[in-house]
Amino acid sequence: MGWGALIEEAVSAAESDMSRVQAAADAIDKAIGKARPLLTSGTWDGPAATSWIGDWNGFYKSVQSLLGGMPGAEAAVVSKVRSDMEAQARKHAGQPVPS
Repeated sequence: MGWGALIEEAVSAAESDMSRVQAAADAIDKAIGKARPLLTSGTWDGPAATSWIGDWNGFYKSVQSLLGGMPGAEAAVVSKVRSDMEAQARKHAGQPVPS
């Protein structure tokens, strides 16, 4: 197998892994979304409920921010795999590897 095929195999594997990561992130977002309608005064009322719901909403915003950053992080992983594999191919061929 040549370096071109090895590079594409590594990139394909990284893309597949990142697809599974995104599916998990989507499932987390969907599960959290199902809980949101239950967080109303009709479900639970009082100061403890208000405090807990406030904490939940803050947590949920943080999670949404992280999940929203997943596509960029996934693309960075795939790009890094490609550049690392290309650097290995150049090194193997005796060509200079840019830093």
